[in-house]
Amino acid sequence: TNIGPFVEGKFDLNAADEPYSGIIKAIAAICQKITHNNRSGETGNHVDPISIREKVSNALHDDEARLLVHLVPGLADIIVTAVSADDNVNKEGGATAGRKLDVDELENGIERLKHAFRLLIRTFCDHLAPMVLFLDDLQWADVSSLQMIDYLISDTENESSLMIIGAYRSDEVDENSLLYNKIIALRDHKSVTCNFHVTEVDLPIFNIYDVISMVKAIFLSVNKDENRALAELCLKRTLGNPYFVLEFRKMLYHEGLVEYRNDASVWTWNLGNIEDTTMSTANVVVLLQDRMRRLSKYAQMYLRCAAYLGSTFRNTTLELVWKSHGMPMMIDDKPILPLLVDMAIKDSFIEEYGSDRYRWVHDKVQEAAFSLLEDVKMSPFDIGRILYYSLDPSQLEQDLFAVVDLINKGKTEKSAEFAQANLQAAQKALGLSAFQSASRYSSHGINLLKNTDWSTERQLKLNLYSVGAHSELVVGNVATAELYMDEVFERGDFTALQTLSLTMTKVTAMTSTLRFNDAADCCLETLKDLDYKVTASRRLVPLEMLYALMKTIKKLKRVPMDFHKHIGVITHQKRKGIVALTASLNYVAYRAGDSKLSILAACKIVDMTLKYGLSEY
Repeated sequence: TNIGPFVEGKFDLNAADEPYSGIIKAIAAICQKITHNNRSGETGNHVDPISIREKVSNALHDDEARLLVHLVPGLADIIVTAVSADDNVNKEGGATAGRKLDVDELENGIERLKHAFRLLIRTFCDHLAPMVLFLDDLQWADVSSLQMIDYLISDTENESSLMIIGAYRSDEVDENSLLYNKIIALRDHKSVTCNFHVTEVDLPIFNIYDVISMVKAIFLSVNKDENRALAELCLKRTLGNPYFVLEFRKMLYHEGLVEYRNDASVWTWNLGNIEDTTMSTANVVVLLQDRMRRLSKYAQMYLRCAAYLGSTFRNTTLELVWKSHGMPMMIDDKPILPLLVDMAIKDSFIEEYGSDRYRWVHDKVQEAAFSLLEDVKMSPFDIGRILYYSLDPSQLEQDLFAVVDLINKGKTEKSAEFAQANLQAAQKALGLSAFQSASRYSSHGINLLKNTDWSTERQLKLNLYSVGAHSELVVGNVATAELYMDEVFERGDFTALQTLSLTMTKVTAMTSTLRFNDAADCCLETLKDLDYKVTASRRLVPLEMLYALMKTIKKLKRVPMDFHKHIGVITHQKRKGIVALTASLNYVAYRAGDSKLSILAACKIVDMTLKYGLSEY
């Protein structure tokens, strides 16, 4: 019997702007199992990792492979073609920071990424089925992640066994939430059309009988009434949360509030003393903080630094923060960080999560660690700034979202530098089709430069407004997108080529509000500014269309049969922009009812293809 892998990914409240974070962690865990754990038989199928590498590399085109390698840590060890094709890719995932995305990449990013993820999971399932992906804390999942989960579940071409388990806190999800509506859509509609099953399991909080059973199992007393009384107090203090109950039980033991009698083999306690001692315990965070504050200063510093790094972190990254605060690297001639890691694991604060990676056992533990050593000056911004300047470029690209999130939680005088960081994060999010995140990063970058003159940061501001307008439009904030576009176009000191991306967004905005004629006029005007004339006047379009159509037919008749074998690809940015804009003209003219202008635009595209090569249009 084959035993497929069980892998998990967790979404993080403090990294809500990081797209696909939980899904990426789960896929990274699969990659790690393939490359490191196959010999031990942990996957159960004993699949040759070389065979999987070949299948994955063959299933994905180079551009799809490169897109995923930029995103998923460890995938470069499997998709060998993508690594060799792009020197900027680093083996742990990530590319050169600040890569500028072309217009066609922005427009087609959603479908490309979803298709690439589908092919990757489909290939993994073919070799490792049955496979289980467990995604925790879905209540904090971003919009893009929920859409991707939908896309993976509804893959009718995946004939292998795949189970996706999602866990979320029902008290943080209401009928207006995106997660609730996604579950309803999957359960009531797509499960029938796409032939999959949705099973919902409600895990209620502990009731009094559950807590009594736990108390009996751990603190057995001779008197049943004492067991029940302790259980009732435990339920009152923890509200039945299973994790809180466990932490409350640990606190009773560590505080010496329960005592084991060897002579009678039972536990004893003073209920009144427990009630008085825990009177101020409002929640489990207070319990954890009390336990943490008994640790050494170095241990508390370690936990606090780690808390700022997110739900998962690398010890090498934490070491950078540790050194920057002047903390010692050795104690009693021994490296201190390995000792602190062992302490944190032994005390059940963190657990191992791959090579040099660790994660908090619960988000409440991470929350408790934030308040340690309050007399030590440290803030999310300080941590983000340290990482921004200390990480090498490839590592910064991999952790870009987390670092920029930390920076954005503080105030900075280096507005231009960190506005650039927000632009990099926005462009990366846009390339991943995470438009909500892209809109937030671009908005923050714009706000950082609100008191900066355009003459000082001209290109940076243009890029931020361009990315911001595009992402705001996609998420439905048309008014904000138009404000960004007006801010740039009203200046009148940019060339048509410089604002081409913004013009494409403007055309899309007009199309979304059914202003097809206005969109056609915008395309024609911009093409004219790019020194490319489609028509002298819209009144002459019927005649120009007939002439262009006959000319195009004659040209095509002269094209040799093997033309497609030798045709190149357009790489010239201006020509690519002209083709993209002409393709938009072709569409909006057709929607406006001007079929002759639409045909004329199509002829122009054919002509440019014959002259310069292929494009995505």
